[in-house]
Amino acid sequence: MEGPRKVKIKKMMVERHIPFTEKKCLQCGKSFMGMKIQQYCSKACARKASYWRNPAAYRESRLKSYRKQKESRKNEQKICPDR
Repeated sequence: MEGPRKVKIKKMMVERHIPFTEKKCLQCGKSFMGMKIQQYCSKACARKASYWRNPAAYRESRLKSYRKQKESRKNEQKICPDR
């Protein structure tokens, strides 16, 4: 039977050279400098594009969340009618 294993941790710094190229955002059309696989100029544009790929699912999800919130408020009012 062996005792506890000794582990040595070494911190290292890594330098990466990633080439940026001039690209055009697929959502808004703005020019930006980005990596090879980057398609959108910002996270906001990426979220908008994600929404527009399947807007019905996003709307349904939001409506479900709204109904759940509304139902919890209704239950809250039943418990505390003086509000």
